[in-house]
Amino acid sequence: MPFANYHGRTKWWTRERVDAALKAAMKEIRGALPCSDRSWNAFKKGRLEYPPAVRILEYHHSLARAWLATGALKRRVLLGNNDWLPGEDAFLLDHAGSKTIQEMATSLCRTYQAARRRLEVELGVTARANQGYVSAAELAKEFRCPYHRIKTAMAAGLIKGFYDEKRHRWQVDLGDLGPKELAFLKEPRKTHKNEPLDVGDYDRRNNLRRKMVDGKLVRYKM
Repeated sequence: MPFANYHGRTKWWTRERVDAALKAAMKEIRGALPCSDRSWNAFKKGRLEYPPAVRILEYHHSLARAWLATGALKRRVLLGNNDWLPGEDAFLLDHAGSKTIQEMATSLCRTYQAARRRLEVELGVTARANQGYVSAAELAKEFRCPYHRIKTAMAAGLIKGFYDEKRHRWQVDLGDLGPKELAFLKEPRKTHKNEPLDVGDYDRRNNLRRKMVDGKLVRYKM
């Protein structure tokens, strides 16, 4: 019903009341938290101090994300069939190879099977194939080296790398970074200027001298 959340003209289950009720439920429930409509409604049956599932979904779009948003421990929540967010995909791509699939699944509150399917089937990347590689952007951030310098060096063969079609980014094998490559990455940044620093003195820069002539200030060459 469209007006089921109103008491007269006042909205009863506001975002604040929903979140407060979820925090209270977290203290009462032992172990895993209910992350489906059916399990939540079974818990709150006959208890008006807790909001119906439809009101939780109104603000959080899923029960699992509602628990996480109100401070629940990740080990008590399972996202299950919730849609994957761009940030979760980025987490999988960035940590594949350095973390196991189970570790990534635990961090994302997903099952092992869901994380593996998302990574290998839907994103087309295997964790094993990613071992030891970092993106050019991550390399630039680590060494505080301009990103365009790294891409130029890779194009010139100064740094070994390849373009990953699946991730749409340049990848670098850390094992290929020897002393020469590391020295290049640590070089100070170069500026586009090839002239002495401009101190802001127009007369000095242009070799001018000033003097008063008939009460007026004029400039002339030295």
